[in-house]
Amino acid sequence: MAKNDNAHSVRLVDSLERHIGYDTAREFEVNYPLSKSADFKKKYLWADTICNYLEEHFDSDTIISIRKECRCNDGKSIANKLLKYLNKTDSIEEFVSLFNQKETFACLEYISDNKIRFCYPECYCPCVKRVPQELSKTWCYCTLGNAEGIFSKVFNTDVKVTLLESIKTGADKCVIEVEWQ
Repeated sequence: MAKNDNAHSVRLVDSLERHIGYDTAREFEVNYPLSKSADFKKKYLWADTICNYLEEHFDSDTIISIRKECRCNDGKSIANKLLKYLNKTDSIEEFVSLFNQKETFACLEYISDNKIRFCYPECYCPCVKRVPQELSKTWCYCTLGNAEGIFSKVFNTDVKVTLLESIKTGADKCVIEVEWQ
């Protein structure tokens, strides 16, 4: 039996178990293993395959819930960086402007005092970024979990996050809308 020890696969199996159940997670683990020794091409093919699997078996809301838990990290370092800028300003509009003046890894777009867009100029996903082919939006929903963690810490409240655009689906940038009360 192939090893299933790649962090991306382990997170997905854990999320499937929480959202769908133990049996489905174990079946998935057996049928769609990914080794941590897999090269970037195998990782991309695996990602494409699991997107098809998720889309064939679950509705959109369930897919988003499953994938949100597959984020690579908790986003604390980015949240702390954002908080530094927020704490130096008196409004969301000033916060967005200051962040954009100082940072290049991402940019913010001001929409209103309780809504912004968080944009990445490139794909940062270590599993698929090296393959110049498009991929289903399903794969990119993990970034919603990342953004949710980041911005709920920044604004100290629950946030609603929506993936509007993704580089891996053919867009020029990744765009996540972040809304809070």
